[in-house]
Amino acid sequence: MAPPPAAATSPRGRIAALPYAGLHLRIVAFILDVLVLMSFGMLFAAAAAGYLVIDSNLNDGNLSDESPYVVAGLILAYIFAFVPLYHTLMWTWWGQTVGKMAVHVKVMSAKPGRLSFRRCALRFLGYAFSVLPFFLGILMALFDSERRMLHDHLAGTVVVELP
Repeated sequence: MAPPPAAATSPRGRIAALPYAGLHLRIVAFILDVLVLMSFGMLFAAAAAGYLVIDSNLNDGNLSDESPYVVAGLILAYIFAFVPLYHTLMWTWWGQTVGKMAVHVKVMSAKPGRLSFRRCALRFLGYAFSVLPFFLGILMALFDSERRMLHDHLAGTVVVELP
């Protein structure tokens, strides 16, 4: 079996001898990140439940008119603020989310240079195009020589295996 192709550059712009991460490692990293995000989601849900208990005067059963909006606000803050910031900030600062750290893979710029917040945000938004339709943007990694998915192409990133 031939060795996997090597990545083009390292974070410092030097030629790297790191192999591109395969689809199997990236899927495991994604599953681990989902577990991490579910844990944080439970904290948001606990905050919403705690608010409802306090709002009902410790369970007298009467909620204020604003309570559905507060709970909806917490849920929307989790979905539209926490989840995107988790990914973009972790990629910007370390090139890895917790799941990627666990499987020893890292997101890098395809060209020499550091990952910017803007590039990482574009990569996160590109996930939507990778899964629609029928996960074709993700499956394209099986046929790409650099094992890049659609969101990697959109953001100009590669994912490499670390030693």
